[in-house]
Amino acid sequence: MKLFVIALVLVGVCAAKNFCKRNSVAKSDADALVSAVLLYIPQVFGHCDAANNKANSFFGKDCKNTVQQGYCYGKSLYDGYEVADKVADCSFGEGDRDYSVSVTYTDMAAVLSSNGPVERLGALACESALPCVEHLADKLAKCAARDDTFYAKALENARNLLEPFITSNMGAVEDSLVCHFGADSDALTLLDLIKQKITSFDDIVDLVNKYLDADTQESLASGARSGLYSFLEGSNEFCDAECISKTSEYFKDLFTATHDAETCPTIESYCGGCQNNADSFISANADSVPCCTQTAMDSIIGSLQSLIEEYGDLLSKIESAVKDTVTEADVSVAGYEALKAAAMEQAGCLGDTYDELADGDCA
Repeated sequence: MKLFVIALVLVGVCAAKNFCKRNSVAKSDADALVSAVLLYIPQVFGHCDAANNKANSFFGKDCKNTVQQGYCYGKSLYDGYEVADKVADCSFGEGDRDYSVSVTYTDMAAVLSSNGPVERLGALACESALPCVEHLADKLAKCAARDDTFYAKALENARNLLEPFITSNMGAVEDSLVCHFGADSDALTLLDLIKQKITSFDDIVDLVNKYLDADTQESLASGARSGLYSFLEGSNEFCDAECISKTSEYFKDLFTATHDAETCPTIESYCGGCQNNADSFISANADSVPCCTQTAMDSIIGSLQSLIEEYGDLLSKIESAVKDTVTEADVSVAGYEALKAAAMEQAGCLGDTYDELADGDCA
């Protein structure tokens, strides 16, 4: 749900709490992951002396803490939802086990409770993840300033590392698709189509060049750099305003009011009962949204709208080409079109609620 995503972004952008505590296995795996990152940094960015000779300094302590804590939290979710067991349950497309999970707005409110996981992740983001991103952006910018071909070489190095890994695991991907969707499924047909169209990294480059000319690629790169620094500036303001708990508290109350056993039993569909309940809460609590929350929301939505306005035609062109290719492979796009229509409808309802939040005065 869009509002929930925005709420998590606002809180998460800004763990100081130790997610690895009392989980020695996850902590050991997290340490191994950090060691792997330090091993690969010289292999990808080694043509810059700062990365080749000082990988520890290049990555930085904030990045290490972010990776460790983020991994441990992700592992706790992975174990809690028994993902490994669900993935391992192989019935060749004919399984009868139901793994659907019904999430309610009450569940979402609980996640936003005081000192809950979202607040703790927000603290991690503000204290470690944000400084990590700033640190890496500064290091990479200095490398690029000394070498015009820095990013091109880094991409080539990454390609050389990833290609063997992807090739060696393609068989496992096929087995998984057969396992969960069946040997005659559209999923396997699409994978075969991708394998035919993309046989090497050069094929990916050719596809990019087909749809993005040099000027567009430069515009995207420039926009990404500009967007990154705008994001960092806004994130620092959000964190400095100590907006984590304020945002969590507001959306916790909003989600609690949105839930209703009859009119809004789950988050599956927002239009209708859920939207009416949320809009009623916003109306009854006018001018109570925190100003720092409103500012961040405006920034996020504004950035998304700018991207859509600037690259909407390009995305439509790519979408049309992909659908034509898929249709030629005798794979129906009806399901995709139905999902797209439903998503557009829900997005419209969520957009109306966002306007209610954005147009009011803040507290």
